Amino acid sequence: MIKIIDNFLTKSYHKNILDLLTSISFEWGYVDDITGAPPNSNGERLFNGYGFTHTFWDGTRGGINSRAPFFFPMLCQILDVTNCDLIWRARVDMVTWTGKEEFIHPPHEDFRFPNIATVLYINESDGDTIFYNEKPSMESNPNYKDLKEYDRVSPKANRLVMFDGDLLHTGCSPTKHKKRILINSNYIKKEYKEEAEENHKKMIKNLQDNKNENI
Repeated sequence: MIKIIDNFLTKSYHKNILDLLTSISFEWGYVDDITGAPPNSNGERLFNGYGFTHTFWDGTRGGINSRAPFFFPMLCQILDVTNCDLIWRARVDMVTWTGKEEFIHPPHEDFRFPNIATVLYINESDGDTIFYNEKPSMESNPNYKDLKEYDRVSPKANRLVMFDGDLLHTGCSPTKHKKRILINSNYIKKEYKEEAEENHKKMIKNLQDNKNENI
């Protein structure tokens, strides 16, 4: 399921979001790999896989910083069109120009429990979002070399894209613009809340284990 809604937010609200996210005061955090892909066997990450992110909503805690109230009306509006019950996660992502050749970030799924994922493009840019032909099972990881593209969506300011959050997908860095900014958020039905919370606990534990291994 992939659904596109153009001109999703009111012009003034979208402009205020754009102005905030392109201002010098917004709190971007740098990450080596914007899709969360693991390093290779040598412990290295893709050179162009970096990006900038800012998480402002967590399903177990709600809004987690001072920016959350500003974005909350947007999240409620998206929640309504997804026909879900709960906002599970929301963050802002940005990737920047990395050259004239298309750079495709590693494929990933947002979560392996039932959820609706959305992408709201904020600025005019290029860098398609790519969807693949496979949903990973809980027992195994996909063979990324065998993936085939299922569909592509091109960025357009104030365009919302909705899709199944366990569908493998990725994005491309822009080749014609300096930056590509979007808001990624996920929504769930209330019957999946317990499963989502268990997944969150496992994710936190894995992060802590990996941190301890690197000490």
